[in-house]
Order: sequence, then C-alpha cells, then structure tokens
Amino acid sequence: MDKDFLQFYTATPKFTHAPGLDVMAALCARLGDPQRSLRCVHIAGTNGKGSCAAMVCAMLRAAGYKTGLYTSPDLTGPWERIKVDGVDITLPDFAAVTARVKAACAGLPEPSYFEKLTAAAFLYFAERRCDYVVLETGLGGRLDATNIVEKPAVSVIMPIGLDHTDLLGSTLEAIAGEKAGIVKPGCPVVCAVQPHSAEAVIRARCEAVGSPLHKIDINVIHPLAHGLAGQRFAYGDMEDISLSLLGRHQVENACAAIEAGRVLGLSEADIRAGLAGAQWPCRFEYVLGAPPFILDGAHNGHGAAALAAGLKEYFPGERFTILMGVMRDKPWREMLEILSPLAARFVCVAPEGPRALPAGELAAAVAARGVPAEAAESLNEALALCRAHSEPVCACGSLYYIGYLRKMLKGA
Repeated sequence: MDKDFLQFYTATPKFTHAPGLDVMAALCARLGDPQRSLRCVHIAGTNGKGSCAAMVCAMLRAAGYKTGLYTSPDLTGPWERIKVDGVDITLPDFAAVTARVKAACAGLPEPSYFEKLTAAAFLYFAERRCDYVVLETGLGGRLDATNIVEKPAVSVIMPIGLDHTDLLGSTLEAIAGEKAGIVKPGCPVVCAVQPHSAEAVIRARCEAVGSPLHKIDINVIHPLAHGLAGQRFAYGDMEDISLSLLGRHQVENACAAIEAGRVLGLSEADIRAGLAGAQWPCRFEYVLGAPPFILDGAHNGHGAAALAAGLKEYFPGERFTILMGVMRDKPWREMLEILSPLAARFVCVAPEGPRALPAGELAAAVAARGVPAEAAESLNEALALCRAHSEPVCACGSLYYIGYLRKMLKGA
C-alpha cells in the first residue's frame, strides 16, 4: 500500500515544543487515554534497553500472554517499533491508527515525531487488547513521551552512561535523575548493574516514593560457556541458563530481565524459555559469510566498550575490518579510541540524514590515529570494500544504516 501516511511522522522535527508531558497528555486524552488500559513494563537506561525489552517480551509470550513491544530506534522503518506478539504492525493498521492520531493533533501545539508515534503505539496496543506492553523510553525518562504511563507493573532501569549530555545533564548523577523519573510511587523497580553514583540516585528516588527496589547482584552472575550460537550462565540459584543473545553484557541485561520476570510472577520455566528464544537484531548479531559480519548498534562509549569486550571474547587475537557510520552528535571519537586497537582497517560510511558525519571526515580522523581507513560514498561501495579483505567485519556506529546492511547481507 501507499506509504504517504508515514510523512505525518517523518516530516515532524525531533523537538517541536518545550520539554514536558503536557502536549503528550493532551494528545492521549483526545484519544481516550489508551495507555490507561495497558499493563506496562517500562524500561529506561543508556544501553541495553531494547535487549532487556525483547527478553522480557519473550518471557511473557512463553507464559502465554499477548504482548505489545514498543522500542526505538527502528532499523528500516517506524512500523518496526510497534509489535504485537513479535509481529510488526501492518501498514494498513498503521495507517488507520495514524489517521486517528492525526485528527487528535488538530489545534494542539504540534507533538514531536516520538510523541506522535508513541500515541499511535498506545492506541494500537489498546485496540489489540494486549495483556502486557513492554515500553522502551526514547530519551531520558522523566520527560519522555512514554512516561505518561501512571502505574507500571514494573519499571526497569538499565545501565546508565554519559549520552545525550546536552539534554540530560553532564554527570552520571544528573542523567540517573532523568532516567529515575520513570519510577512511580509504590510501583516495583528493577535496577541493573550501575556505577555507584547512578545507583545512589535511583535508590534515593525509590525510597522517596516508596517503590520496592530489586537490584541485580553482579556477584552471583557466573558465565558458564559461550559460542557464536549462544551462551550459558548461572544467576544465583538459577543454574545453566541458555541465552540466545551474544556478549557478556547481554548476560547482565538478561539478569535484569530475570528480576523483572520474577516481579511479574512468571515461572522459572517461562523465564528460561524466553531467554533461550529471545531475538534482538543488530545487537552483536553474527551473520555467517565470507567474510563473516558482526552487526552491532553501539553508538556511544559504553556501547563500544561492550562491543570491544565481545569481539575479544568471541574472536581472541583477531583483527577486524571495522565498518563505521556515525551521527556527528554522538561521541564517535571515544568510540574510535576504544575500537581502533582491534582494527586492521576502517571502512567509513555516512548514514542517511542531516546529523550524519561525512564518511571522509570520519576516515580522516581514523587515519590520524595511524589506522588505515577508506571512505565509501554508498553502503554498496562500503560492502564491496569490506568484502575485498579476509578479516571478519564489525559494523557499528548507527542503527540507521546497520538495519539496511542487515537486509543486504540476508537478501531480505
């Protein structure tokens, strides 16, 4: 069908009004406040939100619940952000809810791209009568559009790092304060492994509003085995857990999902089944080929460090062709510092959009570090440059190009 209706979202700026929830609340009120009928799992944090959301959703589905999943960013189109029982919203359904959201916007200060999309998701999940909806915040937490949810079944705060410092604050404590804004009075909270200063802020917020806090105990996490087909670990009294997602950081993300599952009253069997079957594309995803590719959406220092640790763990002693495309407002120089020691060379590409760092500028910065670098004018050219070498390829930097690369590699 015609996708012209998507311009309602894509033609909207990222920010259209002063920060706050008033516009989002007014928009949802005109739609009948669909979010009030939803039983939600609300997830914030700097890294790992999407992976945790996918795992919690898989657990709930294993338990027989009808689930909605709302995540960001998408890989190739905004419809991928809205799923019911693991299936993207269809374009006809997306067009139908969009028409209702568009009508509700009339006369309001223009909602942002994310507010419009979040309202459409709430409406769709309510119409589909989902038993649970797993919501990932878009930016921060306190003023995020998803935060009009009043009484989540559980709030989860994933690892916090320095990202979006221009909007959320320049310190871990300030950013943690924004993320902890999803904590609601009396509603249980799961806290992933955090820097001490960030954890102190989260704990103080929970104490202030009377929310039970469930912390991940890093001392009882025990990796058992890992390979490119998956990994196994133990967490406290849960032994020999199978996890489909790769990387040590995913084990810690899985432990946050386990604690959330326990708060929701899920059985150990359903928790185990969810972790074994969860999928989350382009997060340390291995694609077999000649050469093989590792696809990872790392776009900040924290994510790059987790990616580097995974590369060393799964490919000890190996050097990589690193395919990188970044947005200029991301800490890409920090990423270069972390990833350059693992690189045989870089192939640089510019993702689509006005925020993209030109490939030539990125390549020049790489070369200044003494690492060979080539700039590609297109993703097709970048792929050809990568395939001209035998080393495995690690593609990272921005999901805005990695999703298209994945489709090219898989022939989808």
